[in-house]
Amino acid sequence: MTAKELYDANPEYKAFQEGDAQPMGATFQGYDFPRYKEPTVIIKYPNGEFAIDGVMSVLAYEDNKQESYKLSKINLSFLFNHKVSGISDEDAYQKMMSFFKELQDKGWTHAKTLSEPRLTPEESFIFATKEDGNTFSLNYTYPLTFEQWMQLDDLQTWQLRHGTDIFMNIRMNRQTDPSTGKRHYLISLEVFNEVELLQQIVPNDYDESLTKEYSKLYGELPEFRLFSETAATKMGLKIQQNQPDYTLPLVLKETGIDTSEFVSIDPYKITYEEFIKLQEAGEDMTPYYENKTKPNKPEITSQAKGRCLAGQPCPKSGYWFTQAKSDSRAYFKQGDIMPDYPNNQWGQVIWQFEGEKG
Repeated sequence: MTAKELYDANPEYKAFQEGDAQPMGATFQGYDFPRYKEPTVIIKYPNGEFAIDGVMSVLAYEDNKQESYKLSKINLSFLFNHKVSGISDEDAYQKMMSFFKELQDKGWTHAKTLSEPRLTPEESFIFATKEDGNTFSLNYTYPLTFEQWMQLDDLQTWQLRHGTDIFMNIRMNRQTDPSTGKRHYLISLEVFNEVELLQQIVPNDYDESLTKEYSKLYGELPEFRLFSETAATKMGLKIQQNQPDYTLPLVLKETGIDTSEFVSIDPYKITYEEFIKLQEAGEDMTPYYENKTKPNKPEITSQAKGRCLAGQPCPKSGYWFTQAKSDSRAYFKQGDIMPDYPNNQWGQVIWQFEGEKG
């Protein structure tokens, strides 16, 4: 829907609306609600809907330069218990498991990314809670026990999708009031479409269309998956090599790339470290792909002239970016230590060289 449709459909927002005009014709439409008067929000999407009670705030982004701009992302936040007394961990666990069950019944699945290891739901929990794993990889369909619930990071994110029409990140922020010892669970839902998904992947500074820029990165994604699957195999986890990926319709329509046919590098033939070493030595890496043919349209992949891991000295002065963080493009001088961004959805932070000029 458009921002106007959202506004017109909810006239009660008028008393609480906060509009903050931004440069470039962008406006953030925000709604904060008074304590104990939080409304119920109904999220509608193709072929379904669900309701959230006690919503504290709603935030949407509108582009005023586009007529009848369709909202591409809506954020909302709520507490499991609005009382000052907070909520017990056991009650919060039951509420979240009930919410997950409702979403499963409505057809929501885990939104596995192309950089994520192919694991069973059960082993995704192991990967998400190990030091060298990634919390974003936790499959929400895995039925956690209460003991496992308490092992999760206090800042935990689950990634979901409903078909390929809509995506949703569920973020849990588990806090303890130091003065009372009471527990509070702040839950945030980020609901967005495929365009917003691509914007989370593609570096912010790009010249061509979003899907074209994504196609330039597409051929490098097997290396990101290999990195995470190398870490998973070192944990003794089994890679599910027959686990399918899914089609991104807009990418398919505008570039001809069907992401459901994505071909990974075989983690049982080579580790990430070995792959990078041999590739930089100029060896033909085709035999290490799972179908033994170099896939993923390599002719349109990014022509990055180098890469550098976070925490390592920059090997060449110029502009670098990493898929692990949006708006990451920055200038580094040779010898600068490349920044790290822990707990990102990509896992290992790998900086890629873009060029010497801005």
